[in-house]
Formats: sequence, structure tokens, C-alpha cells
Amino acid sequence: MVHNYNKFKQGRAGFTIVELLIVIVVIGILAAITIVAYSGITARANTAKAQTSAANTQKVAEAYNADNSGYPASFSVLQSYTGSAKIPTGITLQATAPTSANGTTTLMYLPNTANNGGCIGYYNFTTNAVVGVYVGSATSLNATTPTCT
Repeated sequence: MVHNYNKFKQGRAGFTIVELLIVIVVIGILAAITIVAYSGITARANTAKAQTSAANTQKVAEAYNADNSGYPASFSVLQSYTGSAKIPTGITLQATAPTSANGTTTLMYLPNTANNGGCIGYYNFTTNAVVGVYVGSATSLNATTPTCT
């Protein structure tokens, strides 16, 4: 019985090149799908983090208004505010638009032109654009210029 098995096995030494190529192609397709799915999940997570930071900063600007009867005149005033609310740890405010390189830790704050509100810009990693959150009477953010009205 063993002798017959060895004769049958004698002609088949391993996998054929076609079988190996099929396995390699399938593994490549699965890897590509995984990489695309992972990058989408990462972009959504980074956007959610930036949105949360912007919403928390919005609350700080509103607290500043409640304490001082006016909105902060610049990002540095809001960054250094130590009243009833504080900017989240690790978040930096600036007057220029955040980018994909610093969008998870950097926000843009601009007072509006009428000085009765402001715009908080955060980087949306899903759309690759700066999006605004508004405080007071502000209704529009142009991150390119940058201006807040």
C-alpha cells in the first residue's frame, strides 16, 4: 500500500506556478482592500478628533464671552484664557488654516469682522478642507483668505 502511494506522489513534487500566482494575486487583492479601508477609517477618526476639539473650543469661546461680555479678539487671547473653561490639552490655536499635517492638534480661531463672534476652523480629513464652527454672530469662514464674517 505504501509502495503504491510513493509511485503516485513521484510525479507531483509541489505546487505549479499557476497555483502560486493565483494565491499571490488573491493575497494582493485582499491587501489592497485592507489598506483602502484602513485609510478611510483613519481619516474619519482624525476628523472626529478635530471636530471634538473645535466643539470644545467653541464652548471655551462662549465661556469667555460670558465672563468678559465679548468674544476673544484673537487666537492668543482665547489660548491663554484661564476662566471657567480651558482649551483642551494639546490643542494649539492659530490665525492660519490647519493642514493635514497638523489638523489633529491645531485649530484656527478668527474673530468676525463685527467683533461679535468668531470662527473656529478645523481640518476635515475626509473632504481635505477646512470647515468652520461658529460662535456668537459669526456665520461664514473663508480659510483661504482667512476671514470670518
